[in-house]
Amino acid sequence: MTSTTTQTTFDTVPLPLALHLAMYTVIGLFCMFAGGLNLIDPGHILRLGLPLLAITGFSWGYVFGILMGRREAVLLGFVASFAWIAAAGWKFSTDLPFALLLGAIGLYGLGVLAVYGKRIVA
Repeated sequence: MTSTTTQTTFDTVPLPLALHLAMYTVIGLFCMFAGGLNLIDPGHILRLGLPLLAITGFSWGYVFGILMGRREAVLLGFVASFAWIAAAGWKFSTDLPFALLLGAIGLYGLGVLAVYGKRIVA
C-alpha cells in the first residue's frame, strides 16, 4: 500500500523568516535581562527598567503575532524595521558598529517582510 501525502508550502517557517524571528526573540531576552537588572536600582526603574521590559513585551508579542499569522503583526514588523533604521541614524555619529547593527536589523526585517509578508497572512 502506497501512502501519498501532499505537503503545502505553509507547513514550516522559511529560514530567513525564522532568523528574523530569532533576532527579535534574542533582542527580547537581552532587554528582559537588562530591564530586570535595572529594576534593582530605584533611580533606573522609570528611565531604563520599564522601557526595556516594554521592548521585551513588544519583541515577543511581535514574534507570536507573526507565528499566528496576524496581519497586524506584519504591519508592526514594518514599523519596527523602520524604527531600527531610524535608531541607526540616531546612533551613527556616536557609535558606528552599534549603528551598523541596528541598521542591519532594520534592513533585514524590511527585506524578509517584503518577501514573506503575503505568505504569513495567507
